[in-house]
Amino acid sequence: MNTITARACLSALAGAACLLSPATWAQSPSDFTSQLRPRFHVGEGGTRYSLAERMQHYNVPGVAVAVLADGEVVYAQGFGVLQTGGSEPVDEHTVFSAGSVSKIATSALTLRLHDAGLLDINAPVSGQLRSWELPQSAFDNQAVTLRTILSHTAGFNIHGFPDFQPGEELPSVYQTLNGEPPARHGALELTFEPGSTYRYSGGGFTLAQLIITDQTGTAFESAAETHLFEPLGMSRSSFANPLPASHGNIARAHDRDGQPAALPRGYETMPEMAASGLWVSASDMGLLVEALIDAYRGDGEYLEHATAVDMMSRVARTQHGLGPRIEHAGDQYFFHHAGANNSYQSWVEGHLATGDGLVVLTNGARGNGLHMEIRNAVADTMGWQINSAIRYPQIDVPVEMLEAMTGRYVVDDRVPLDHRQQMVSGIFAMELEVALVDGQLFAGAAGGDINIPLVPVSPTRFVIDGLGMREGVAELEFHRDATREVNSMSFHIANASSHYWRNE
Repeated sequence: MNTITARACLSALAGAACLLSPATWAQSPSDFTSQLRPRFHVGEGGTRYSLAERMQHYNVPGVAVAVLADGEVVYAQGFGVLQTGGSEPVDEHTVFSAGSVSKIATSALTLRLHDAGLLDINAPVSGQLRSWELPQSAFDNQAVTLRTILSHTAGFNIHGFPDFQPGEELPSVYQTLNGEPPARHGALELTFEPGSTYRYSGGGFTLAQLIITDQTGTAFESAAETHLFEPLGMSRSSFANPLPASHGNIARAHDRDGQPAALPRGYETMPEMAASGLWVSASDMGLLVEALIDAYRGDGEYLEHATAVDMMSRVARTQHGLGPRIEHAGDQYFFHHAGANNSYQSWVEGHLATGDGLVVLTNGARGNGLHMEIRNAVADTMGWQINSAIRYPQIDVPVEMLEAMTGRYVVDDRVPLDHRQQMVSGIFAMELEVALVDGQLFAGAAGGDINIPLVPVSPTRFVIDGLGMREGVAELEFHRDATREVNSMSFHIANASSHYWRNE
């Protein structure tokens, strides 16, 4: 049992690493910095990298990491600098743009307000809006609830939003919903019957933002301060956009080459706050992960236990619970979400059975690859039973076998949507094409660029490098019958599968 609490450590060690006494793990959490690796490799060997090497490789000047064990933050540290060419260091209190990780915070806030009776996630949103009306549609508007919005099954369009540069005019929430300038997208509208399938929608979360404002009678950022940040002690967090320079200790934005972006201020503005506008530190985000794990286990006070279990239960036809994505691997059950704004990439996860967790915040446009490798390193260091290194044998598949796998494939509509989990929309609902180029198979959406390389790991199974790597390896499996014909194919990512018939 640790003799010091994580909160005491974080408040006492501003600007320095926070590391509690390692009671249950073989290595110190800080050892992850020499253990970065990709998800899989083909052939013998397998390289490990230092954090500094991979930060340079991905052109990411600054990173902050928090690690949880048994429901508490046991380590928090910053690496690198706030802005390339500068000397101000990143620490565990440095704030980063969280991108879509904001949706976890917004979901927690929404459910807290539901528990308090200030709104109802199960009631039609039309009855909870005071200052805007949901446009008429060909679908049942009364079926749109905050529950469908949080699980991305409401049917709304608008996947995400562009960031705004310093000095640019910002849209109000009403201009965002109406698709009016200076918003840079169309109006929010329903694209399918609520609850019938899955479509990720930052636009839906913007509607949730307005409902919170209408129902609390306060600005969204003020409601978050009162009902989320203050109860959890998240003193460095803010939904203010643009974030005032006086907030201090702000990780600056960087492009894919690692050069400063969004000048002269040095960071963008995300006016669609609920969907992508959270500014948060690793230590603060760790407190939120703690609170959600505790509530799920029945040990916390932020959410009612039943509400937390509801939040962390996957909704059919999507990978999401009420906000976070839900994953299981073996005896592991965890929630997670990634975030990606123009110049920031982030990752958050919490393991509901063990209490383990991870926060990674980066201030570079290529931080996605970095936080995946950090996740692998932390899992190895802490002994988590996820994302173990996978070594595939180097094999050569005869060309005639590869040729038999080429062609167009259509989704097998006999498989119920509920069984496909998140693989029900987007590319997973499209006709796919497989082509052979210079002895290698490539895949893509039929009629588009067929340029995704397939790496053979068995004569009929191929890995898609870089796709779904955070949540498991993505694979295409071709089904070859006794006549050596290939008439069908399966697409696997983590716990989900989509099945296809060959349609030459």
